[in-house]
Amino acid sequence: MIKKLLKAVKPVLVCSLFMIVANPGYAEIYKWVDENGKVHFSDRKDHSLEQEVVNVKPGASKWSRFDIDIQVVDVELSDEENQQIVDGVNNVYEFFDRVMSFDMYRTVPVNILLFKDRADYQQYLIRNNRGMAVASYGLYIPSEHQIAVYVRENRSLTFKTIKHEVSHAVVDTIVPYAPAWLNEGLAEQMEMLERDDSGLYFERHEENRWFVAQAREQGRLTDIDQLLKLSSGKWRHSEMSGHGSLRAQSGQFVSFLLSQPTRRNFVVRLMHNFNRGDRTLAYYLVDDNYIGGVSMLSLDWSRWLHEQGKGILRL
Repeated sequence: MIKKLLKAVKPVLVCSLFMIVANPGYAEIYKWVDENGKVHFSDRKDHSLEQEVVNVKPGASKWSRFDIDIQVVDVELSDEENQQIVDGVNNVYEFFDRVMSFDMYRTVPVNILLFKDRADYQQYLIRNNRGMAVASYGLYIPSEHQIAVYVRENRSLTFKTIKHEVSHAVVDTIVPYAPAWLNEGLAEQMEMLERDDSGLYFERHEENRWFVAQAREQGRLTDIDQLLKLSSGKWRHSEMSGHGSLRAQSGQFVSFLLSQPTRRNFVVRLMHNFNRGDRTLAYYLVDDNYIGGVSMLSLDWSRWLHEQGKGILRL
């Protein structure tokens, strides 16, 4: 937290910040966002500004949570369910901020529009010229910076869909050139993202694990070199053509990449390459940046497939 604050505050506050960290009762740090979206920090309360207190205790999370706008259409949410949605969305933002090293404060938080059933959701998509997505469980709409979703019988699945679409919102905004397998793979993983006192962690995606195991057993699993060579257009065409295991494989492949620190750092480098506008086919970026190239990556993936990861993946 100290490093992040030192970059954001004026030099005259540096000494004060160290004193505050050493003695939390000494004073408080206030944060606010100006009209240009720039984040400011100060040790003085200004009643003319809408400020929030920043927790600077040693060991505290670097993440300062967003308030999430949730709109419901003929739906009742309990306070617990509302908080579950807010926590889930903020967990996704925190992942991209802390693990992927993107400045999430440059991104306007999405708003959530929740419909009571699939019919109302589909009508809304049609009215907004999104008719191609009527078979979806949820959708990110960039022009509105909005996630539209409907309540399923198992509401926990609805909350997972929201986290999935939040990931798409982040990637589409910050890393628009990310290939579809990476974009979709990250979104699949975000469905399983949780947080406890120890920090962020992923639960195992049992549905994707089952699909990949079946595809592997039946010889339908796409070779990694072929997956990496797929353009986003070809990936989506293959997905829409009924290649049901491709989405699951993308999710599990990203899980594999995040499961070990060296591979996780590789994903971060890959994402930042695309963030800088690099449109090189993923295969060549992987071959140049992964130790041992694509052949070693394929071998590591094959070994991982036997167990498909642990039940809990801590970050």
